[in-house]
Amino acid sequence: GQSQVRVVMAFFTSLLATPRKASGKTLLERLGGATQLDDRRDALASFKELSAEEPLRLIVEGGIGLLVRLAGDEDAQLARDALETLSNLCDVGVPAEVPEDRPNANRVAGEHNCDMLLSDAELLPAALAPLERSDFYVRFHGLALLRQLLATRADKTHEALLHAPAAAGRVLALLEDERDIVRNEALHLMRDVVPTAPPELANILAFQGGFESLLTIAEGIVREEGSETADAGAGAVFADTFDALGALLARHVANRRLFVEGGALGRVLSLLALPPSHTSGQAARIRLACRTLWQLLRPPAGAAGGEAGGEGGGEGSGEG
Repeated sequence: GQSQVRVVMAFFTSLLATPRKASGKTLLERLGGATQLDDRRDALASFKELSAEEPLRLIVEGGIGLLVRLAGDEDAQLARDALETLSNLCDVGVPAEVPEDRPNANRVAGEHNCDMLLSDAELLPAALAPLERSDFYVRFHGLALLRQLLATRADKTHEALLHAPAAAGRVLALLEDERDIVRNEALHLMRDVVPTAPPELANILAFQGGFESLLTIAEGIVREEGSETADAGAGAVFADTFDALGALLARHVANRRLFVEGGALGRVLSLLALPPSHTSGQAARIRLACRTLWQLLRPPAGAAGGEAGGEGGGEGSGEG
């Protein structure tokens, strides 16, 4: 009787009291139509949360394109959340839990969103443009987005960067960031991407200051060695630096000429000084430097095509 009525009423009351999560489409419509900053922030924050919990597939218009535009917004919070959302959407492992009847839903959605972002030549450069800002989270999430794209659609991402050398330069500039997390993530991208990238892309990175930025990191590590401010992980960073240097030199005649004639060779030679009483870490550093010098004595892989392709890429990147 009355007890059953109370149970039923309590059930419906709980349904009314529990706010239903808005759908992705509803949140995007709110986001696209909002004129007040707080409304845009709230809608984007809700959509960012949803992107981490559900596999969402977006189209460019009103979806990926809208988020890219927000990534360039002057409001730092909008820019951060937009880049983090894009990173979530392009990550084939997000969300970690997927419906049992759709075990590949996250991968399918991530690949689709990567394709959408790379379908328009202007979208990736626009998404990476905020890396010029000094905001830590903007840079961190921007690098995370690029890593997801490279992991899922490497060839298309390489192609997009080749047609937008300024975007590649923005990533390269992050090697100068004084915050270790940002600098190391940019360094890891260089280390991982260059070996499999088209020779022309490695050429662009070298001619936009890649050697200078990498050697500045290495010299800073040597300079602080043994001091109170020395980084405990400096050895690994030094190794990553020389792995990236080696990748820039491996297949490129023009890059090697730039390395020698531009002064980078002399900077590597200066790193070879080893005191009589030295640590194993210092000895490892010398071996890495010697490996780079030895690499210069060996013919580059694909040297026949590297000369023409390298020279052309260097001139184009310099003008860009």
